[in-house]
Formats: sequence, structure tokens, C-alpha cells
Amino acid sequence: MRFEIGIARDGNQTLTVNGIHIYSKYKPRDHAEAFIEKELNFNAEGYLLLGLGLGYHLKAITNKVNNKKIYVMCVDKKEEIIYKKSDVFEEMLKFPNIYIVNHPKDIKINNNYQIIIPNAWLQVLDYDNPIYNYLADIKIKQESYRRNKPLLDENFSKNLLLNDRNIKDYITEIKIENKIACLVSSGPSLNETKSWIKEVRDKLYILCVGSALKVLLKEDIKPDAVVISDPKKSIVHQLEGTNFDGSLLYLSTANNLAISNYPHNKYILFQSGYKNAEELARLYNVPLVETGGSVATTGFSTLELLGFDTVILFGQDLGFIENHTHANYSTSGRTVSKNENLLKVKSNIGEEIYTTPNLHSYLMWFNNKIKNSSKIKVFNTALNGAKINNVESINQRDFYELVNI
Repeated sequence: MRFEIGIARDGNQTLTVNGIHIYSKYKPRDHAEAFIEKELNFNAEGYLLLGLGLGYHLKAITNKVNNKKIYVMCVDKKEEIIYKKSDVFEEMLKFPNIYIVNHPKDIKINNNYQIIIPNAWLQVLDYDNPIYNYLADIKIKQESYRRNKPLLDENFSKNLLLNDRNIKDYITEIKIENKIACLVSSGPSLNETKSWIKEVRDKLYILCVGSALKVLLKEDIKPDAVVISDPKKSIVHQLEGTNFDGSLLYLSTANNLAISNYPHNKYILFQSGYKNAEELARLYNVPLVETGGSVATTGFSTLELLGFDTVILFGQDLGFIENHTHANYSTSGRTVSKNENLLKVKSNIGEEIYTTPNLHSYLMWFNNKIKNSSKIKVFNTALNGAKINNVESINQRDFYELVNI
């Protein structure tokens, strides 16, 4: 990387990396202060900051928090040399709670830490850098949350007024003895695998994401429950015009209109990472689901809470060979352009396939979740889909053998 220290209009040092301005050309320290002011969550246990640079973002954090741990992830080892030339370096030496690291393995944080990612540093990282996808995933989720927060809050308030039962009630009401769970998503492989379910339907518990409901109903397959999570009004049509009368499991911030219109059994899911939901779950001793950023990841977390020890994934491709992200008749999905920022990953049969940054972030979630979920055995029917670590791919014959054991 090419680092250049310059002087800004206000006389302070500023920095460019590979021609990208890390701070403002005019008032770099004020620019860093304003960014941190907007981003900082004072309730966090500690912080992970991407990019050391001249230390301006770091200094802005120390100005606002006391002795909480602050990890700073360097994007290049040269950063520490640059930092020592900064006007703020001497001042920062007095803080024993600052940890400057050059590798993700040296970061010791938990889910209560806030990860702060200035956009300029993310732009500097090469796509091949091992931490790029990890950080890009976090940034996508942060920006999505910020963009949708007013809608999330509105849905949450309205959904509470429905006074529906919650996941704790659902756990006591369903019978899962001797049943294998199927999580049905709407990836392109569902076109080929949906017919597998019909013959052994009575031996399965089927949780279907909203976008795959009409795909299953078209095959005369009725799932036990449908899960929805999207806050936007566009998901209303996932349930509209169907004769489905099974249970609806919905995230506490999911679209209120879609939920209100559903006349059958409904159960609210409180999610980790959304403060209002966490507080209510704590008050009523209700388990939290992890969302992972998608309805499928929410569904998987829900199945874990329900106590299933075997889960079979349908339509969980997380990538594509051609240019279609979802199955035929799905109420989600789109055609992907070759001009998009696509990533390459290994498929379940060992070939390279494409995925989008969003789908890749869900793949990373599954990799991490399943690594830490030793009690659940997971299988994937999407043979041409992305390989999820610690998940065995199965064909139709293997599926029937597994279900009929």
C-alpha cells in the first residue's frame, strides 16, 4: 500500500492511501470526530476500529469513552510507522486500554463489542485481503440497520399491540419427537429438490421462509410453519392469495401489515442485536433468535431453539452457476448482472460458483454458527450451492435413507 502524509487546509496532518483520502482534505480531525460522534454506541462493552492511520478516529473514541478496551485492526503493517509520525501519537501513549493488532486472530472481542468501520479504510482493502469479506459483511449489516431503523421501530411497536404468543409458547405447543427438520429457502436448487419432500412429508417438520411458501404450495406441500423477517411492505405478497393456515413465525421488526393480515396462529420472535427486543425478551424470559442478516439464518436459529438435532437445508444455495439467485415461482430473487461485484466460492461438488456480497455474508454466518452448534447435524441438498463448513451435502437417495432411518 502507498501511504502519503499531507497537510490539510486547517494545518493538520492528513493521509491518503493508494490515492484514497482517509480523512478530509480540509478539516481531517473534525471529520474523524464527526464520524465517531455519529457511529459510537456508548452501551458497547468495547470497540474494534478498522484502520489506524494517523490515529484520528482512535483519538475521537478515547475522547468519548473511559477505560473500555479498544482494538485497532491495521490494514497494513506500515500503519504503525505512519502512526508514530502523527501529531496525536505521544498523547495516545497514556491509554493502556488500546490494543493495536495486525491479524484478526489477535482480536479478543464478543458480541457486545461495537465494530467501527470508516468507509475509506474498507475501500483501501483489496478484495483478496482475508479480512475484507469479514469487514464488508459487518458494514453491510450496519448500513442496513441504520437505513431501516425508523421502519424497524415502527413495526416493533405495532407488532407488540397484536399481543401474539412468542417462541417460548410455540416450543411447548409443537411435537417434534422423531422428526427431522427441513429449512426450506428459495435458492435455485429448490427447483430440483422440492419434489423430494412429498413422499416423506409426514416424517418431517418443515419451516419455510416466506419467499419459498408459494413454491411449496404449488407442489401441494404444506409446511408446518413459515418464517418472515423483512421490515418492508414488499413481503405482504408472500402470504397473500394462499390457502396456507399453518403457523407464522415473525421477527419482532417484520412488516406489520403482512403480519396483521394473517388470520391464523402467529408467534413473535425476539432477536438479539435489536435493543428493544432484547429488553422485552429479558423481561419475560424468552429466548432470543439470531438473525444473521437474512430470513434463512433467522430460520436456522429458530430451529436450534426448537430443539431439533438434525436439520436438512433445501434451497440454501448461497451462490449460483448461472445468473438467478432464487428458485422459479419464488417471491424473492433477481437476475444478477456480470458487472456486479461478484465473489467466487467453492460449491458442494468442488467447483467454483459465484456469489454476491450479501449471500457471502450469510454463508459466513452459517460457517460460524454451525461450527459452534455441535448438537445439530446439518445436511445440505444444494449440490451446486456454496459449501458450508461442517455441513454434509446429500443427494436424493441419501435424503430418503436419512429420513427413513
